[in-house]
Amino acid sequence: MSEQLKRLPVGCISYEEIITSNRYYVDKTSLLKTIFKEDSSKVLLITRPRRFGKTLTLDMFKCFLALS
Repeated sequence: MSEQLKRLPVGCISYEEIITSNRYYVDKTSLLKTIFKEDSSKVLLITRPRRFGKTLTLDMFKCFLALS
């Protein structure tokens, strides 16, 4: 029962680094798949509050599209 907890990615802005270092992160790649492969919109606006992971989200987009 001594399950090792994942560390929080405080100050990390690289999606790849967070995943490879086994840090806590809410995976939104299924949402990305829906947006890029199933949605036929011409424009996509993603708004996020200040200090809410905009850079990390964009880095996640970059990694997702590089693998697609």
